[in-house]
Amino acid sequence: MPQAPFVPVIPAGGAGTRLWPLSRRGRPKFLLDLTGSGASLLQQTVARLAPLADRAPIVVTGVPHVAAVREQVGSDVQILAEPSPRNSMPAIALAAALVERDSPDAVIGSFAADHLIGDHASFARAVTAARHAAELGHLVTIGIRPTHAATGFGYIERVVERHLERDGEKTSADGGAASGTAAAAGPTGTAAATETAAATGTAAVTGTAAATETAATAEGELRALGAVPVSRFVEKPDRDRAEAFLASGTFSWNAGIFVVRARVLLDELAEQIPGIAHGARAIAAAHGTQEYSSVLAEIWPRLTSIAIDHALAEPLAAAGKVAMVPGDFDWDDVGDFAALARQLREHRGSTGAGSAGSGRSDGSVCAGGPVGADGPDDSDGSDVQVLGAATVDALSSTATVYGSTDRHIALVGLQGISIVDTEDALLVLADEQAQTLARIVARLDENGHGHLR
Repeated sequence: MPQAPFVPVIPAGGAGTRLWPLSRRGRPKFLLDLTGSGASLLQQTVARLAPLADRAPIVVTGVPHVAAVREQVGSDVQILAEPSPRNSMPAIALAAALVERDSPDAVIGSFAADHLIGDHASFARAVTAARHAAELGHLVTIGIRPTHAATGFGYIERVVERHLERDGEKTSADGGAASGTAAAAGPTGTAAATETAAATGTAAVTGTAAATETAATAEGELRALGAVPVSRFVEKPDRDRAEAFLASGTFSWNAGIFVVRARVLLDELAEQIPGIAHGARAIAAAHGTQEYSSVLAEIWPRLTSIAIDHALAEPLAAAGKVAMVPGDFDWDDVGDFAALARQLREHRGSTGAGSAGSGRSDGSVCAGGPVGADGPDDSDGSDVQVLGAATVDALSSTATVYGSTDRHIALVGLQGISIVDTEDALLVLADEQAQTLARIVARLDENGHGHLR
């Protein structure tokens, strides 16, 4: 078992604009139960991590959401309130600074509050492996084995395993043997010069070989723990690049999970963006004192707003300081309605969603025939998943319906759509255009409908 205490950190922020109108400013995605499981995404995250933690998990969230977070997670979780959104790096740095102050050798793990993860046993094994690798001083991420050429996720490229040739004569003496032959064949002066050059060359080769062997040894330590070195992080690719990544076999999806010693994170951050590291440590030093609120209010707005991927993961990967544990478990960041529809269909029966193929479910679904008919007739091939109170009558349709009203919804001949029916907004969305929903949400303020955000 890892010796350093482990503290999960859960940044709980983001606007969730691609899941509007389910997700709102006052009720963001992480507070929602998107799959009908009976628990919000935040509650599911805390439940996954609590058995792995040696200290209370830390949730970092915005001031407007503190009360709702506390209501959902109870008193066994520490909550840090950020006065304003500053992206993930300042939030994680502040939590790391608090952990470092109390347990200097502790390992933290940053886990998004709003992702879906299956196979908790595999997840726990991956986190444990990441803890071990982090104790060696690495920034460790967990990469997800890609199942398709996704364009909505970032990617991580691992280093291909090095194969070090350990035949000393072959690696270091080939040049020397060749030079010795030349020296024997030439005059005495030529032989001496050649011998000197050979010695210098041998020393260089030996130094290079030693460095290579050291790198290979460090890599071997990582691989023995179930981790691999990371070459680089790549932003969301286009379709062609995603297909190339999938075909290469060396890329994983970036799940936004980072495990590292708190001290290592802050020391490395001090090299990259000193203001965040120094500011987080100053705020942590004041935590629990009467000066905390004033120190937080003074320093926090000055911290650079940046994601941990750009602040640390990318530069440290270039420096050979990042490792990855392959994660062989279901994962999705549920970044839009297309992703959510996919999750509901892939895991139908294990969520609280009703299915058109199964007739009414908890009084919420009616497919192929109206309520009160002799039963649904799904021979037309309709596939409608329903969450919420709405009843749905569908013919020749494939759709996902989220109904928070008692309104009856009828669908005829519609394919690949999501419908969100709330008291104050109705969304009808083609799933293939799910990523562009944010543009509509951005226009709400411009059009005088900012209250709907």
